[in-house]
Amino acid sequence: MVAELPPLKWSGETFDGLIRNFRFPENWGARYLDEGQTAADAPAGYITLFWDFFSAGNF
Repeated sequence: MVAELPPLKWSGETFDGLIRNFRFPENWGARYLDEGQTAADAPAGYITLFWDFFSAGNF
């Protein structure tokens, strides 16, 4: 049985700010998922990172 995950609640602006503030290299290919997608919808070759990794985890 697959559990339903809540939809992504970030805005594109918040995501863009994260990319800028943490200086993600362009070659990482970081991308914002489409509306209604969840962390489990990351395409092949991508991983999902959560805001808490950066804010609370000192990533």
